[in-house]
Amino acid sequence: MAKNLFLFMLIFLTACGNPPKPSPIADSSLAPLIFTRHKSLEKFLDSLVQTPGITYGQTEPSCSADTFALGNNNFRIVKTTGGIKQSYHFYGFHKDVPFRNSADSCFSTLRFGTHKWAKNDFLCNFDMECPEKNEITFGDTKFTYSIEVPMDNCLGKFCRVKYYPVFATNGRDTSLQVFEQLDDVTGLRYGDFDRDKFLDFLVVENSVTNGDLKIAAKRDKKLENLDCYDSQCYKITAITFKNGHWTQLKDRYGKSYYFLIWLNEFLNPESGFQLLDAYWVD
Repeated sequence: MAKNLFLFMLIFLTACGNPPKPSPIADSSLAPLIFTRHKSLEKFLDSLVQTPGITYGQTEPSCSADTFALGNNNFRIVKTTGGIKQSYHFYGFHKDVPFRNSADSCFSTLRFGTHKWAKNDFLCNFDMECPEKNEITFGDTKFTYSIEVPMDNCLGKFCRVKYYPVFATNGRDTSLQVFEQLDDVTGLRYGDFDRDKFLDFLVVENSVTNGDLKIAAKRDKKLENLDCYDSQCYKITAITFKNGHWTQLKDRYGKSYYFLIWLNEFLNPESGFQLLDAYWVD
């Protein structure tokens, strides 16, 4: 009788105590079982971001570019797409460089509605593109984004970077988050990954660290000597817009969700991939 009472109390206390911490949906031993149905990284991401309830504004937003002479060889170019305005202010016109100048003679500003963001010199090396479906609504929040791509005559690392400025509007509040993609293979990807009614955006970084690999190697010893070359190893995390703020997508214990992947072919999202490590929403 006493033994049975002890076992009952042990089970009761275990059940009513702190909930167990979650485990990753995949480690190196489970990866082949979970991801073999996805023949490419692109198809895997397509399946990841599927979210009902997302609606879009204009599928082809109006785009325009206007040039304004300011005198003394100074001028301004204003490009507009879906409510976003990018102004390029040039000081001293270079006739052989029609849409670019050096950083010390150019600055740019980004506007959305009545909001103006501070000067960004680096954007003078980038041209604003007009993406399709750049107005996204999910729940009570509207997201509007543009794409900043390198100029044709870019130099060095600038040629490998794309920027995605995303404006989140909820009521009268507007907040900007700029996603930087080095060797972009995914484009801007978004969905409600943790199903909490707030939209999340993938952050794809071509910067897997030694610390990331050490953690992955604890699950699979074969990864101890892995060399992650540029454009082949990626870390995928997520940022969410919740309660008026952009923040890292984490579980209830404060641990960030992530994937570490090895792309089989450089810069080719249609190629196969290998999952090195993962901790994601179940």
